[in-house]
Amino acid sequence: MEYSHSSSACRADFFDASALVRLYVDEPEYEKVRTYFNNSSTKYTTPFCFYETLSILKGKWTHNKLTREKYITAVLKLTAWYSASSSQISDLDFTSPDLIRSASAIVEAHNIDFSDAFQILSIRQGYFAHNCGESQTVLITADKGLADAARALGLKVWNVLEKTK
Repeated sequence: MEYSHSSSACRADFFDASALVRLYVDEPEYEKVRTYFNNSSTKYTTPFCFYETLSILKGKWTHNKLTREKYITAVLKLTAWYSASSSQISDLDFTSPDLIRSASAIVEAHNIDFSDAFQILSIRQGYFAHNCGESQTVLITADKGLADAARALGLKVWNVLEKTK
């Protein structure tokens, strides 16, 4: 399901790395992600997704899928946005034994990696976790496994690669 901003609800939009890359690289459905991102008032990501996005961009550059100039521009834009919007948001302690146990349970139950499990926990228990109803945080992703797991755990999700009805 694609979410729009026509509602009067104020919510946070959580962008994972697979969605963030589409802000800087022309991958499938990048236009929809850029439009949504540009119209979202409260958008954030975790440090995991920030660093994962940097790594993906580096890979695209080193495999000649991005020019040096586009790579540098993408990293500078990503870093400026992250610094302004997400870097000061209090995040969870990902080394906490309780959080690691919770993440392990999600990994085992939904066959996703720890980074994805930590993203789910960030939405469920982090800074914007108090948002509910129409204001509930939306996870924006292009990762089917993450989207499926998040939905199974009651999160609102927009998988940008799913066709809307």
